[in-house]
Amino acid sequence: MSIAVWKTEYLTGHSQVDQEHQQLFEIVNSLHDAILQEESYSVLQKIFNHLATHTIEHFESEEALMLAKAYPGFHRHKQVHDGLLAKVNALLQQLDQQELPPSVKLTEFLTEWLAHHIKGEDQKMIQFFRQQAEFEPVVPLTSSTL
Repeated sequence: MSIAVWKTEYLTGHSQVDQEHQQLFEIVNSLHDAILQEESYSVLQKIFNHLATHTIEHFESEEALMLAKAYPGFHRHKQVHDGLLAKVNALLQQLDQQELPPSVKLTEFLTEWLAHHIKGEDQKMIQFFRQQAEFEPVVPLTSSTL
């Protein structure tokens, strides 16, 4: 049963970012299913570790993209990323110590955070990239540039 439902309104138009977002949705759904099926802590830990790893990689990818494009909202966006990573790390520690009772509230939180972040921060970032692309000069191809 899916809790994180991918919607076209989440599309940013940047293929790598969109693919990584869709993968995050899939992992959240895997975690949700494991919780509903009352899987063992070791199974939940494995899925949550995968989610944490993929989240870190995705954030690093987005942050590199923002730096490469000189995105003016980089520091604010990175703070938002860092805030979620701190929460994920705390949850991971609780799960590792079996102090976190598996609950759908966890996957509800992750789903809401993803949707809100994509529709807010990520859409702003991509909009900036699109505006920059409109103003980049087009250099005609010549035999010296080939």
